[in-house]
Amino acid sequence: MKVALFHNEDAGDGTSVDEIRALLERHGHHLVQVVDKEWSAEQILDKHTDLVVAAGGDGTVATAARVLAGRAIPLAILPLGTANNMARSLCSEAPLDTLIEGWDHAEPQPLDLGTARGSWGERVFFESIGAGLIPAGIAAAKAQQSATSKPADAVGIFRDALARLQPQRWTIALDGLSTTGEFLMVEVLNMPSIGPNLVLTDEANPGDGSFSVVIATEHHRDVLDEYLRHRIDGGERPLALTPRHAKRIEILGWSDVHVDDQLLRTNTSETVSIAIEPAALTFLPGPCLAPSRS
Repeated sequence: MKVALFHNEDAGDGTSVDEIRALLERHGHHLVQVVDKEWSAEQILDKHTDLVVAAGGDGTVATAARVLAGRAIPLAILPLGTANNMARSLCSEAPLDTLIEGWDHAEPQPLDLGTARGSWGERVFFESIGAGLIPAGIAAAKAQQSATSKPADAVGIFRDALARLQPQRWTIALDGLSTTGEFLMVEVLNMPSIGPNLVLTDEANPGDGSFSVVIATEHHRDVLDEYLRHRIDGGERPLALTPRHAKRIEILGWSDVHVDDQLLRTNTSETVSIAIEPAALTFLPGPCLAPSRS
């Protein structure tokens, strides 16, 4: 196949373009375009390609996916980042040689994307959007300059953020059904794993045309804390909260919001509207190495 590579050499283990080129050629593929993080991501489409490969962390993968949305060119992932949530969710967490070897036989799969509209405009997301615990944890990690630390260290920062977190009053409408209350967290998930490998639900399927929505109130503080402690200890099971499922979501009252890994401020008097775009692009999955659950 003719391959275009969107590459972030600074991610994770710093695998070089030359190393990736050698792996591609070993399996009969031809590298026709290389774009690194300093270039415009749209340049990955400058030449005819059969496959776009995102080599980096979640930010690199999401950027490439946004470029490919609505196009017929499939996406494959070579995970080089720290968390690699998108790779985990899309069955692409395996040795690079194993992933590349499997592309010729992989069955292309649909990948949904989400769109969120608020006072900051419109944003596209692939992992999740939410308020409460997750943006509080992201902000705390950035304040401690720990965005590139090991996931277990970052989870500890999230747990500290939970201890300080106060419930906030929001109105949430899921496919038209509305509720108002005091919440510690609302996460609208397209994929199961977000942040420092936090699996908030294993029901989120990025190709089923629906979001999984995880909602936590003060009543669930101990559940959240126990889950974060479990993750710090190396456990892999998901958060023990039952998600709801919806395609259209409106939330009033959000202030600090995250859209994937980006933090945004929104006007609490304005509604954030969230919708799903089913099968917005296709990807080539890896061998689906199932993570252990303990």
